[in-house]
Formats: sequence, C-alpha cells, structure tokens
Amino acid sequence: MAKVYRNQPVTRLELESLLALATAEEADFFTRRNPHLIEPYRDRLLCFALCQGAALQFLGRGYGVGDFDIHFFYAQNPAKPRLCRKPKHAVSDVGGFNSIPMDYLRTVVPGATPTTQLESIVVQLQSFLRRRPTSNAFHLSQKAVVGLFPPGLFGRELWPPL
Repeated sequence: MAKVYRNQPVTRLELESLLALATAEEADFFTRRNPHLIEPYRDRLLCFALCQGAALQFLGRGYGVGDFDIHFFYAQNPAKPRLCRKPKHAVSDVGGFNSIPMDYLRTVVPGATPTTQLESIVVQLQSFLRRRPTSNAFHLSQKAVVGLFPPGLFGRELWPPL
C-alpha cells in the first residue's frame, strides 16, 4: 500500500503533542517493556527528536507528512553496545493530524558521552550524522532532525547544521 502524504504544516502544536507522546513512550519502553535496560541505558539519553520528512515539513522544506518518526538518541554503553533495533509503530492524533502513523526508534550513538550540556548534545549528534557510521545514521542524515527534548532543544533544527 502506498504511503499517503498529508500536505499540511507541522507547527509547534504538533511538536508539543509529539513531546507528550514521546515522553510517555520513553517511560513505557523502560518501565513496562524493558526493565532490564534501565541500568545500561536510562541515564544515557542524549535527546529525542522529530526526524525525516515531518521534520522537513516543520522547517518549511517538506513535501507532506506520511508519518511522524521520533528518534531517541542514546550515548552508546560500551558494556551493552546495542539497545533495541525494532521500531515501535503506532497510530495517534498529533496536533492537527488525526490518526497518523508514528514510528518510535532508538538510536545508539557510538562514542557519545552522556551529558546534559545542550551544545555538547548537538555537537555529538551532528558528528554522528556527519560520520554516518551506521545505515541508520546515513538515512537520518538525508533529511532533517528537529529537537523535542531536552527543553532547550525543543523546536531547534539540529540537522542539517546551519
């Protein structure tokens, strides 16, 4: 089945809705579905962000929205290099978009250091996307990344770098 693209703007309203949905998904991922991953990864979250076509749409450079892709970026834990490669698919109401597909993906950033310093997070994420060490990084680098969390990154264009 061909993906249907909705040609409507992605605004702060959608970002706020995505932030709430992603925050709930992050908590559910660890506490209900994967409590064994709390110790190796819960404190390694760098940020989460809207990625791909919907991020381009937010930036005014898109071609419509087929779905919302939310990536959770973690500093890789050398003791457990992989986290979870399987995306979680859902259908949600997101701001002015009713019943739209969503994908939640977890992306491990090799060589990154856990930090709460916003500029360090941005530098590490941009370095990862510039180096493209994984197929995931390559695909993400082809479009856009817009921050959702932490709060200082909300709505900020993280990729491509300005």
